[in-house]
Amino acid sequence: MTRIFKNLLISLTFFFLILKPCYSIDELDAIKYIENVGQKAIDILKTPIENLEKRELLFEQMLNNNFDKKLIHRAVLGKASRGASKEQLLRFGEAFDKHIVKVYASQLGVYSNQLFIIDKAYKKGKKDTIVSSHIEHETAPPLRIDWRLRDRGEGTKIIDIAIEGVSLLATKRADFGASIKKGGLHALIIDLETKNAQN
Repeated sequence: MTRIFKNLLISLTFFFLILKPCYSIDELDAIKYIENVGQKAIDILKTPIENLEKRELLFEQMLNNNFDKKLIHRAVLGKASRGASKEQLLRFGEAFDKHIVKVYASQLGVYSNQLFIIDKAYKKGKKDTIVSSHIEHETAPPLRIDWRLRDRGEGTKIIDIAIEGVSLLATKRADFGASIKKGGLHALIIDLETKNAQN
């Protein structure tokens, strides 16, 4: 009985340590924030694809400065994050960030007069603000991008991106969920680290 109580106390302490207060973000502030992020994305597109090292550096800076990485790591792992050790979460986070940087820095196109346009911003529940935007291109249909923002006491951060309605978090959670189910979190980390080393 004492052991059960002790484990419960440890779990509750851990829960309250990771639970941060969330602050609602004003719609106008959210729009200004995403306008700034959009300019950073354009800067990446303007970097020649041959200069992959610089593109990766710019994308990494944007990821570090504008995204709530800890929340994203846990959300992507889903239930697997509950039983993970601190070391596993840290190692996964580093591998995941590098994976995202390498994938998007290389797969993003190049700048050819694209226009980044903010459409609107609105509250989503009590915690989040959504900024809807689209990218206009001369030879392609508009690309819709929705940005989900949240402030957990450390300033405004992006916690998810939905491109044409498809959430990055949901997509990665589904992809990684299959790997975790097959070989566990450790196997997923090894797989990500291996792919990162190959690219």
